[in-house]
Amino acid sequence: MTQTCTAESEAGIALAALRAMVDIADSTVEKIIGQLTMTQFRALRVIADRTPVTMSRVAQALGLNPSSVTRACDKLTAQGLVQRAQNPLNKRETLLAPTAKGRQIVERVDQDRRAVLSAILGRLDTADRAALVTAFARFTAIAETVSPLGVES
Repeated sequence: MTQTCTAESEAGIALAALRAMVDIADSTVEKIIGQLTMTQFRALRVIADRTPVTMSRVAQALGLNPSSVTRACDKLTAQGLVQRAQNPLNKRETLLAPTAKGRQIVERVDQDRRAVLSAILGRLDTADRAALVTAFARFTAIAETVSPLGVES
């Protein structure tokens, strides 16, 4: 008997994959930096990827209110992971950049995530792996045009 996937069952399969990815993301962060929250790590990631960046841009990228990002960045600064500087073009803005230690943490988490994902992908046969990588690339491209609430941007 042929089984057809409905949109609901396909979404359920995608949700299971998302949960597996979140577990990988969480466990690799906890392994490296148990003292940081996921929000703090996400802020560090945005700062490392978009250096130099303002606090309001970090808040916008994370979809958080500025006061939450300020608290997260205060803790990152206190731990020596982020440095602050006044924006020379706008004295009311503070620019954020990762320290060498902060950048090393982001790079180490990425290395660990790549290792876990490579191990999983390595267990697939060549055709399935190629199809999955192609699907991931297409999914990522489309996801970048959709907000978390499902509204196209």
